[in-house]
Amino acid sequence: MRPYLTCLLGLYVSLLSGCTIIDPSVIDRPFTRALHTAADTRLAKQYAPIVAEHAGLSGFRLIDSGLEALSTRLDLVDQAQKTIDLQYYILRSDLSGLILIDHLLAAADRGVRVRILIDDLHYEQSGTPLDSLDTHPNVELRIINPFLYRHSLLLGRMFEALWDFSRVQRRMHNKLFVVDNTVAIIGGRNLGDEYFEVHPRLDLRDIDLLAIGPVVPQLSTSFDSYWNYKQSLPVSALTERPADEKPLRDLRQILKKHKQRTDVHAYLQHLADSEVTEVPLTWAKGRLLADFPCKLVPDQPDCASLDFDRIYGLFQKAESELLIISPYFIPGKQGMGLFRHLRQNGIRVKVLTNSYAATDLKIVQAGYNRYRRRLLTEQVDLYEFKPTFPPPFTQRKKRSAFAGASQACMHAKAYVIDRKMVFVGSFNHDPRSATLNSEIGILVESPELAKQLAALFARYTQPQNSYRLQLEPWGKNRQRLVWQTEEDGKKRTYHQEPLTTWWQHLKNALMAVFAPEDLL
Repeated sequence: MRPYLTCLLGLYVSLLSGCTIIDPSVIDRPFTRALHTAADTRLAKQYAPIVAEHAGLSGFRLIDSGLEALSTRLDLVDQAQKTIDLQYYILRSDLSGLILIDHLLAAADRGVRVRILIDDLHYEQSGTPLDSLDTHPNVELRIINPFLYRHSLLLGRMFEALWDFSRVQRRMHNKLFVVDNTVAIIGGRNLGDEYFEVHPRLDLRDIDLLAIGPVVPQLSTSFDSYWNYKQSLPVSALTERPADEKPLRDLRQILKKHKQRTDVHAYLQHLADSEVTEVPLTWAKGRLLADFPCKLVPDQPDCASLDFDRIYGLFQKAESELLIISPYFIPGKQGMGLFRHLRQNGIRVKVLTNSYAATDLKIVQAGYNRYRRRLLTEQVDLYEFKPTFPPPFTQRKKRSAFAGASQACMHAKAYVIDRKMVFVGSFNHDPRSATLNSEIGILVESPELAKQLAALFARYTQPQNSYRLQLEPWGKNRQRLVWQTEEDGKKRTYHQEPLTTWWQHLKNALMAVFAPEDLL
């Protein structure tokens, strides 16, 4: 944008809204690191013997249940003795979020150092409780890649979207949870009701990977690189609040009242009653793959990004099969070239993504729709997740209203290569994750873990849970797209996008034409 236009627009926004402009270069950011050694903590003592038995290997466990995902995090927070590090794209102050904040506050009261790093895009939706938590002497909250025009959310962000579009489009998409530098959880889940089977309308199905052993310090090093980065600013420098103990007192009162709510009590009881089968840890070599935070700054040619070129290299070396789970799937030119290469070498590729009715981002689905016919032509087995996926624990005697009425949506991001190697993380198979957002994940060499993840893939893609897409002859020298599934025990074939109206068909078709793929 021309300089004089920038000045005029900036003057207009400032006069209209009185917004404050943040200058990151003048903000003090104390440099801190993860706990160097945690040998004397409860968690370290608990896992030290088994880690020693598997020298050089890390222990992993898949978590696909939203209930188990939250209860595991709460249990780790309650066991923490020295440090808790959270790095998330979204951390909501909703029903489950306030439960987590309550446990984090209790940990801070015990003397545990709590560091929370979140992206700014969704921060304003749940900022007040987090602001108040930040006033605790043992808690620090930082916002990465923040919007610099504060105190006028709409106008300020509109101005930055025009003036600094390339930076604003880049978001920290990492999801990481580390306790005492001993146990970590990584995967696709953000922190909010829709991920933990409590949201009244949306049930995001996801996969986490719990880890212990040598890979955990690698994750902490990645966290520290973001925490100490120049674009990570203390929330105290971005907000105006009283310089006394009132915010923390108010937060304690909010949390006290929250625990007394009937729905919160019911959900906590639901967590306690949930039957979770403890799966033994799988021991294997694990390697961190993570972007450096400089990816969030445009025009950084020397910035080392997440080694997804290496992952694509692994895909190209597949010998028999590649399984992909990605909620937002836009393969692009590189991906189509990869699938063509794999087909020519006799490698079977299976992909699970969302159906139009299931996805929570319709515009991304439009970008994916451009590729469906080409994917099928390249003999990719293509499955679309249905919005009516059954509960994860069918043996549970009763379902609460929290999960029963939800629309299901696949949100997991995972790969299985030759039933020997898996990748679980935050990376969506789309241009945004590849070029704009920062991402993180773990690559694990383990036939056992691959078997478990492949079993989840098989369950997700059963006919009652997903649509199988095919091309069938239609007229003279033509083919049409069909969706094959099972409903009420009977096979059914759809010839149009299932569970959508004519108006949704039209919008979908229009978005498929005009949606900017490089931003999806």
